[in-house]
Amino acid sequence: MWANFGCARRFAPMSRKSWLILPLCLPLLGLAALARPPADPDLVVRYLRIGVVETGERGFDMGASLAAMLSRPPGMPACADDRACGVPGMVALAQAQARSADIVADVATGRLETGLVPADRVYAARCQSANPDNITILGEMYDEALHVLVRTDARVDSIAGLKGKRVAIGPAGSPARLLADRTLSAHGLRRQDIRGVELAGEEALAALADGKLDALFRIAAVPDAALADLTARTDAPPLRLLPVAGDAVGRLSGLHPFGSVGHIDDGAYPGIKGVDTLMQPVVWIAGPAVDKDLARALGRALTSTPNRTVLQKGGRDVPLLRPVALRMSAPLHPGLDGFYRVDPITMACPRGGPR
Repeated sequence: MWANFGCARRFAPMSRKSWLILPLCLPLLGLAALARPPADPDLVVRYLRIGVVETGERGFDMGASLAAMLSRPPGMPACADDRACGVPGMVALAQAQARSADIVADVATGRLETGLVPADRVYAARCQSANPDNITILGEMYDEALHVLVRTDARVDSIAGLKGKRVAIGPAGSPARLLADRTLSAHGLRRQDIRGVELAGEEALAALADGKLDALFRIAAVPDAALADLTARTDAPPLRLLPVAGDAVGRLSGLHPFGSVGHIDDGAYPGIKGVDTLMQPVVWIAGPAVDKDLARALGRALTSTPNRTVLQKGGRDVPLLRPVALRMSAPLHPGLDGFYRVDPITMACPRGGPR
């Protein structure tokens, strides 16, 4: 496979123009094919871009691995059933972008063929779009966990106990605000019940560490690199994670596109005990540029046992689609009907929006 030459890793960190590096890799591909007769010398090359967040995030690593696994340019030897093998004629590449929202917008309009994005970004974009069917799902690639993080000195042992506390809620209209509102509502609280602070992301973590916040909500892969860095500091304040469990799980799952119940293990962050929580999938989405034939080819590659083994190296969990998925943030691509042997439910949009 062309991944052996490191092409995916060379172009993926290069922001929005990363795909331009690909022609530099193609001569190496030709040399690799000389050892055996080509499977189909008349095959025409087809490019597939996978929008990913910038380097340093798990999505970037998954995108690069996915691109390497899918790629099989013209001139390569025939595939063997017991070996990882990409889509004949395809050159896939990971194209880094700064924001998940940009990836969703580019996929929906056809500027990108596919992208890896959190489910809540897909749900928000689909429910606000005039053409909600432009976004479909090819698979669930990995999970991010809901972290409800509080200072130990706030003396809070449940989310319902955040009443009257200083809680990061993010700017109005932001994904952080939606997450905060939904999490509070599922636990019987309104925004008026807490002292909301319009911070999110790294700024909220810094404010928590400095004693300017009592709690925050954060969705991130485990371990969350920013939180791990904070808890590893010698001057870090004592922190704890609050569980998301009981009846609130069902209520919150009806408000937010979480995919399953999960657990943050003890030791994921220095000095913090693990908890039960909800997991949000990061999904591989497709836009109008991916037709049914291409989707089926991608489905065959994704469900191939040797290919799954490649993607799951290093302990990665690649669920693709859970047999008991709660609700999906967008419909499954129609070209994948029957591939996963499940009939997933697409979340309805609030207040009568697109379904």
